[in-house]
Amino acid sequence: MKPPAAHVPELLTPRLRLRGFRAEDAEAFHAAYGDAEAMRHWNHPPMSDRAATARMIGRWARPTPWSWMVWAIADRGDDRCIGMVNYHHGSQGNRHLEIGYILAPSAWGQGYAAEAVGTLVGHLHEQLSAHRIEAMIEPDNLRSVRLVERLGFVCEAPLLRDRMRVNGAWRSAALYAHFADT
Repeated sequence: MKPPAAHVPELLTPRLRLRGFRAEDAEAFHAAYGDAEAMRHWNHPPMSDRAATARMIGRWARPTPWSWMVWAIADRGDDRCIGMVNYHHGSQGNRHLEIGYILAPSAWGQGYAAEAVGTLVGHLHEQLSAHRIEAMIEPDNLRSVRLVERLGFVCEAPLLRDRMRVNGAWRSAALYAHFADT
């Protein structure tokens, strides 16, 4: 893989700006990261308050480019944060990584996730020379399953039992993958 930038590069779509998080994004992003329904399929519980969300955003300002990077999904018109996309679990030698994404409920059903995730996938293949991009999705998260399938991901493992532990409860996941040559 090519070396990624040490900073979060801006990625533009027709309606969105994927950019680094800023401290002032905490309140708007808490609409996603503090919402129990939005976080239902996430790998940790919702943030308890805006201050906890702000602390998390602060950690994201210092990416480890070969391992992980986080983008705020912002409306291109008013630059208001409506969610996030990221990559993590990167392996330079194997040219693969995993992605995650979340939107505030008010942004659901408008095609923003497909626009943001599709742009991120293209960036990772083109700019980082990633060969394999993975998405771990709980099998009952049908919106996310449909999203990645529309973007060309294929289900390689329909059930990885007890893949993660959230609030003391085991959760299973399905493994989807997207390849540079698809």
